[in-house]
Amino acid sequence: GNTVLHAAQLFHGLLLSFFEPLARSLRRIESCGSFSGRLNLPRLARSTTADALAAFDPKHLQPLIQDLRSRCPGLDHADADLAGITRRIIAADGTYLNTLADVAWALHHTKSNGRKQGQVRANVQMDVAHWTPQVVTVSGNDGESEPAAFAKDLLSGVLYVVDRNFLDFAFLNRLLEQDNDFVLRLRANAPATRVIAELPLTAADAEAGVAADERVELTGRGAPAGTFRRVTVVTTDRNGETQTIRLLTNLSDAAAVAARVIAAAYRLRWQIELFFKWFKCFARMNHLLSTSRQGITTQLYVTVIAVLMMYAQTGRRISIYALTVFSLLARGQITMQQAMEFLARRERERELDRARQARRRARKKLV
Repeated sequence: GNTVLHAAQLFHGLLLSFFEPLARSLRRIESCGSFSGRLNLPRLARSTTADALAAFDPKHLQPLIQDLRSRCPGLDHADADLAGITRRIIAADGTYLNTLADVAWALHHTKSNGRKQGQVRANVQMDVAHWTPQVVTVSGNDGESEPAAFAKDLLSGVLYVVDRNFLDFAFLNRLLEQDNDFVLRLRANAPATRVIAELPLTAADAEAGVAADERVELTGRGAPAGTFRRVTVVTTDRNGETQTIRLLTNLSDAAAVAARVIAAAYRLRWQIELFFKWFKCFARMNHLLSTSRQGITTQLYVTVIAVLMMYAQTGRRISIYALTVFSLLARGQITMQQAMEFLARRERERELDRARQARRRARKKLV
């Protein structure tokens, strides 16, 4: 009754706790006190913080996210073949976060030990060049599929790279209506198609593992109109076993976009899996601070803001090294200049290591 907590104080406290390795719960955040006087209040009390997470609307953080996104510098494509694709490449996928079983709006399932488990899904659209989230939403037992959840917040004028669970005609129609391109991995038995023509492959395509490049039409009910390309790639999985991957795309001009480029674009989808691993392990999103939809969304937004801040400051993809050095900075143990010098030194070490690895591979090829 005698405590006043403003949204700016809550946001500032959550942001500072992101850079504090031990602040993994409301109790630990409370024990951090005023974060060396930065909050203008003695501490973020657990009960007050929990109430505020459920009450405050996370949409007020969206302008800050948009501003930070505009400050993030661009990165060149690592793959020279992808230079011909001028649109931003967005990987879209969802990842599940565990919550309490009694959260009514969460998804519920029974684990192998018989216990009930609640989960929510973070829907992430990530720029693979910057490794920065562009759109993040939260889903529970809304009764909508994963493609339907993403269809509500699609960007425009980008290239979406998505996996098999996005094979949904309503999603694809919505995506195309908003002037987007896509590269989609197909299931083994879907969708139904009619082959119009087989396109020739170059030596570079064959070397990249491309086995077929076909122009097709989708024949299923509600399928998008027009012609598409189906590119078949033969590769090996992590166990060394042969794997056949079929890709569908609306990039139908083979002269402008070679089959191997479509395969290279799909390989970038793995970047969002790496981001999810970072998201859960290092950004500590495996522990949710709230059980409300607004509170979980607020925590996700704060994490996104912290990621964008690190990227905008360094101009490099986020890493555990950047998180470590900015944690020292947040605690006042080093200056910004020292932090940037540390990261620059680390980047030089990585470049030297990459050069050594390249020389070692070249020697092996000669042998």
